[in-house]
Amino acid sequence: MILYRTFRGRILAMLTACLASATLAHAAAADYPERPLRVVVPYPAGGNTDIIARDVMKGLSARLGQPIVIDNKPGANSIVGTDLVAKATPDGYTLGVVIGAYANNTALYRKLPYRPDDLVPVTQLTRTSLVIVSARPDLRSLDELIRAGRDGAAPLSFASSGMGSAAHLLGERLARETGMKGAMHVPYKGSTDATADLASGRVGFMFDAISAMGPLIRAGKLNALAVTSAERSPLLPEVPSIEELGHPDLVSYAWAGVLAPKGTPPAIVERLAGELATVLRDPALQARLADISTEAVGSTPAEFARFLEQESRINGDLIRQLNLTLD
Repeated sequence: MILYRTFRGRILAMLTACLASATLAHAAAADYPERPLRVVVPYPAGGNTDIIARDVMKGLSARLGQPIVIDNKPGANSIVGTDLVAKATPDGYTLGVVIGAYANNTALYRKLPYRPDDLVPVTQLTRTSLVIVSARPDLRSLDELIRAGRDGAAPLSFASSGMGSAAHLLGERLARETGMKGAMHVPYKGSTDATADLASGRVGFMFDAISAMGPLIRAGKLNALAVTSAERSPLLPEVPSIEELGHPDLVSYAWAGVLAPKGTPPAIVERLAGELATVLRDPALQARLADISTEAVGSTPAEFARFLEQESRINGDLIRQLNLTLD
């Protein structure tokens, strides 16, 4: 009887503690936010990720009635800034903006300073279509590119901004899906040198953002072969989508999203997701995003979680097949 009472007392104490914790969390969410927020962008100021973050967070700040400080923390393929968010107090006052590198880093690095479950998805902010480009006069369509790449005796090089980058992985996926045995990856330290060698014909083709390649395409220096979206891009309406060309498995987008530290109250996560979705429906913001060939998304936390799982699985499988590591 004494043992039973002792056990029952412990259970009651545990239930009371859980109830008290839930009550405090609910109260904190009801009062949220009471002070400025910090949003970590793990890339330098002035780039597309930073531009997206600043535009979106300006709208979120207005809706929440609190200032939002953008904190640029570049380094180690976004790991430095992401780790800061993972280790922050989970109270909704520190958030992080991530892009595709975040989903790939688990496979690209043998050891990370954080675990994927140290962060929780809030929302996918945007998606951005890429374009396949070439300067070679004999490569003016995706079919011509694929035929050239199938000739194993004559390697067809493709450029990227580095090993494990979105452009690299898309090039490998294209080669595997279409039997381009002659495709050969040439990594560069950034996109500037890669673009220069592409325009001069030193490399055969490359994937990059429409906003980056658009001026060279319009100047006639590059041939746009396909966009990677399911539908044509309004910025390049004459260029077919990769899906309409018969390759739906290659539909892909660059993207940006928001994460919070694990343990952030679910009510706060849901509140942030809802407010961000409202911000992303603003026509003026959508027009500014369109200028950099980007579409607003505004998903729920559950939808973003499923998206991240899919991105990590597809690219992670490819990274392991290629035996790629960055550490």
